[in-house]
Amino acid sequence: MTHIPLVSVVMPLYNKRPYVKRAIDSVRQQTFTDWELIIVDDGCTDGSSAEIPEDDPRIRLFRQPNSGPGAARNHGIKLARGELVTFIDADDYYYPQKLEEEMSLLFKERKAEWMISAFDRQEDNHIRHCKYCDINGRELQAQTLVLDNALNQISLQGMPIDGLCIKKHLLDRLGGFNEEMRCYEITEFIIRCALKQPKVLVHPTPLYCVVNVDDSAFAVSSHRILGMRQFGESLLHLCKDYPESSHLLKPKSRKIFISYATALIRTGKGREARRFLTKKFPYEWDKIWWKLWIISWLSGWLLKRRVYASTN
Repeated sequence: MTHIPLVSVVMPLYNKRPYVKRAIDSVRQQTFTDWELIIVDDGCTDGSSAEIPEDDPRIRLFRQPNSGPGAARNHGIKLARGELVTFIDADDYYYPQKLEEEMSLLFKERKAEWMISAFDRQEDNHIRHCKYCDINGRELQAQTLVLDNALNQISLQGMPIDGLCIKKHLLDRLGGFNEEMRCYEITEFIIRCALKQPKVLVHPTPLYCVVNVDDSAFAVSSHRILGMRQFGESLLHLCKDYPESSHLLKPKSRKIFISYATALIRTGKGREARRFLTKKFPYEWDKIWWKLWIISWLSGWLLKRRVYASTN
């Protein structure tokens, strides 16, 4: 009879050969051992799959054509057998007690149906601690907290996916990640999770480390800018599904749309920014809107002057 593990760890994998072995080893070194690791090769071209050990039956490898991290995670979720599911990006790594802490809180003590945890961030061999803040920007106290209304009580922006551990039945109800998004799909998913199940557990101690690498999806400007628009559109759509939370979602959506138009202008796409502002911007035209409108014209004029000056 095939053993069904308590927790499934899902890893999307795309061209992370220098890092993936470290990520896998960090799962294998967990103090809690009743897990499966589902790795979805998202069309790797650098031989990343060659780094996956073949001597551990808890590790399962699947392949798909390149479709993005959201699609890879969704593929892994469909294959997950555990009662709980957590995630790891191939360039990050767990601390040894991560799964044990999560299983204790969500499975044994059943304090919530999902949780997030503090984490460390590594950049240029320097590690700094990252804690969660409330919606006013104040760091949460150094104790395990169970919050009754996540969207009203905690800032969910920029949360790494590695810190999410969630009951499989709740994950299935959410319908997975937005596969069209290459950036901001994690925050978008976490917000939907908070709307569907407001109660969340926050672990104060870092349980994993996020490693900043140069070739992440977020580093691609086109992915990042498109992701802003998609994120804003998703929040606007969620206002219709959750009208009781529209007072929180609409300001977030508006701010993201402003950031999207600003990013277009900064990358020399003033005409596209104006088209969005006049035809697609779903909010009233206030001072910030008019400021962007004017800057979009000026940016094009200044760009033409630079080009003219450089050719004369």
